Amino acid sequence: MEKIKKILENKKCLKLICGAGNENLKEIERLAYVYAKAGFNMIDLCAKQEVLNAAKKGIERAGKQDDVLLCISIGMQDDIHLLKAVINKQKCTLCGDCIKICPQNAIFSEDNKFLIDEKNCIGCERCLKICNQGAILTEHKYKTPYTMLLPLISEGIDCIEFHCSSSDEVQISEEWNKIKSIFNGCAGICLDRSKLGDDKLINLIKTMSKDTELFLFQADGRPMSGGNDDYKTTLQTVAFAEIVRAANLPVYLILSGGTNSKTSKLAHECSVNIDGIALGSYARKLVKDYISNDDFFENEQLRQEAIKKAKKLAEELFIYM
Repeated sequence: MEKIKKILENKKCLKLICGAGNENLKEIERLAYVYAKAGFNMIDLCAKQEVLNAAKKGIERAGKQDDVLLCISIGMQDDIHLLKAVINKQKCTLCGDCIKICPQNAIFSEDNKFLIDEKNCIGCERCLKICNQGAILTEHKYKTPYTMLLPLISEGIDCIEFHCSSSDEVQISEEWNKIKSIFNGCAGICLDRSKLGDDKLINLIKTMSKDTELFLFQADGRPMSGGNDDYKTTLQTVAFAEIVRAANLPVYLILSGGTNSKTSKLAHECSVNIDGIALGSYARKLVKDYISNDDFFENEQLRQEAIKKAKKLAEELFIYM
């Protein structure tokens, strides 16, 4: 608790988001290794024991066990981060557009049909949006947050992030109270503005932050939209953060959803006081070509090039934090 509090009070929290639905153990180990080496001090993971173990392995490889905190993401039933894509083979014309656009290489061709590796799918819905045949749907792989979290409490996790983008405020409160009943460490929520208006969002944050010793709020501007490195991409998360800061809420504020190398600079230029930044899509994309090589851990040059890219990102963000 004291370690994460110190990072937040110094306004130097850099979180790597592996993805609340990402179960690719090889990728997670390598991402954890690279970004731990680069100076990121928190890693966000889905609520699976094997995923947690993979991240720990990567952090240990980097020799950063004492420097990197582990955050587990859990979500409501309608949260986008828990979706998985499904292909309707009767409608699919094998055009390949979905394969080209998938940021996780989750879609592949086999025996003249397209398949989805569910462990790689993070529910970003880019394949669904590009498919002109309506051949792709999404399914929600949901377990109650309490059920997902319970077996991981004793595994040395440092933080819990509750994705609660829902219009059902009563259900959100009920689930949050269950979470707090079994976890008394650093806890926070991640919200976007798609389901509730600004006034309701602010009231919800006020209610949920009560009686929580160390409370994080993650302003999710546009979930899973950070593939590009420009100001427009990161605009919504900074705008959302400004709304939260203007309400004078007693929370530590983290930015996500469209974050990239420009995020801290834009927040600085807009005089938005932030405590940290969480990077997912952009951070993963930045090192994808390196960590996807089978000999990544055996190839010193590959590792150093990936770490160099990640370090440059960290340095660009720290300048304005």
